[in-house]
Amino acid sequence: MIHLVCPNPALDRTVLLSQFKEDVVNRPSQVHENAGGKSFNVAYVLNCEKGEEQGNFCIHTMLGGKMGEYIEQLNKENSIPLVVTRVVKNTRTCTITIDTETGKTYLVYEKGFDLDEKLLDTFTANLLKSIKPGDNVVFSGSLMKGMPDDYIAQIGRLLPEDVNLVVDTSGAALKAAFSVQPDIVKINDEELTELTGCPVEIAEEAAKLLKEYTKIPYFIVTMGGKGVVARLKDDVFQLTFPTIHVKNPIASGDFFLGSLCHALESRGRVDREAVICACAYATANCLQWTPKVDKEDVKHIIQEIQLRSL
Repeated sequence: MIHLVCPNPALDRTVLLSQFKEDVVNRPSQVHENAGGKSFNVAYVLNCEKGEEQGNFCIHTMLGGKMGEYIEQLNKENSIPLVVTRVVKNTRTCTITIDTETGKTYLVYEKGFDLDEKLLDTFTANLLKSIKPGDNVVFSGSLMKGMPDDYIAQIGRLLPEDVNLVVDTSGAALKAAFSVQPDIVKINDEELTELTGCPVEIAEEAAKLLKEYTKIPYFIVTMGGKGVVARLKDDVFQLTFPTIHVKNPIASGDFFLGSLCHALESRGRVDREAVICACAYATANCLQWTPKVDKEDVKHIIQEIQLRSL
């Protein structure tokens, strides 16, 4: 079972229009609504990969009000299971407006609810009682305001020894998480620089830094147009992918992580094939205006990804 931790979700509302103008009525060509939050994007890929089989994952989240009920309904329609801690405040809405003519994106994110110690304790208890030996626990994105910087580390210390901990975060939360030696760390080059204090301009610099973290079995760094550098135990390599016309990159990192989690759950490990597939999912998402992929795009991109050992 994969447990995806998403305490502060939202309804993501993507508005597509052409030639966004001031002081006039702008009429969208399309409006797309989906459950928002990094774990929900990770779950999208897990849902894609499950095929006809029942998905072996769930999202741990906090929901409230009519908007929370709507998000639950959206996930029910997509057969995505939730473990919900109830809150009083109506769940927030995040609006992503995209001008399809210019490619510009305008983000308006509402503030979430206030997290107090009692509510955090309830959420944590609901999470921990759901985790069984052999499961995978995934933290993606920044910690919610009100969570201590070492929250991931706190959870990590309470997990059974054979539970895999997957971390995709930054800043103080990332540094604290290393104290419990996550099984997978996935970050970007800027976050690697912040973590180590060393600039990362080329793949070789990233590879040198990753080799120092020998206690992390799988350590992967995304570098934008420069590709991906991965250290899978003793195997260190760079992946580069084809040039594409990017429509909307939002959620691509989450899709990457979702594909890795599927490999970890289904095969018990992350290998070169898993990282290649993750790159393809992330790239294919950029071809869409809203967070989703065409599986044919994924297959095509896999064939064009280049790998070299470092």
